[in-house]
Amino acid sequence: MSACAEEREREYEIPGSLCGTAVQTEALEPLMPPGKEVSTQTSSGVEGLTRCRVSVDGRQVLSVGVDWQKEGRSPSDVASFLAGVEPGDKETEDGRYLYSDEGAVGEVVCPEPRRPGRKLFVTARADQDEAPGETAMKEFIAAYAQAVGKSDECS
Repeated sequence: MSACAEEREREYEIPGSLCGTAVQTEALEPLMPPGKEVSTQTSSGVEGLTRCRVSVDGRQVLSVGVDWQKEGRSPSDVASFLAGVEPGDKETEDGRYLYSDEGAVGEVVCPEPRRPGRKLFVTARADQDEAPGETAMKEFIAAYAQAVGKSDECS
């Protein structure tokens, strides 16, 4: 029984940034499973889209993205082509965040967007056996959107 207990512990430190973007560890923690080692990998194959894949013990557990879309798009529009979140999922009252048990989309407020005619969104998908839940995804996407809004990506 003690071997099972050891496997369920988190032996790594929750990252304070994801692929260069500062994040609140309190918001990220519920999305991170037990394990020994965490790593991140950045990819950007399409212009205006950057993904950060987070792995624990070599297994991808979270994917977050920063995505410049055409002006006029909404979180529901972005959700229509993402896994883990659907256009009809729960939405915050202000319409900036759409979220489910395992995925979320958030609209980033950029005071002076560096890409005119575009709107910045963040996405998240937890690739785990057990989804972190709606509350955890909502809190994370809001914190991540705020962090990206203060980063160089925004302006």
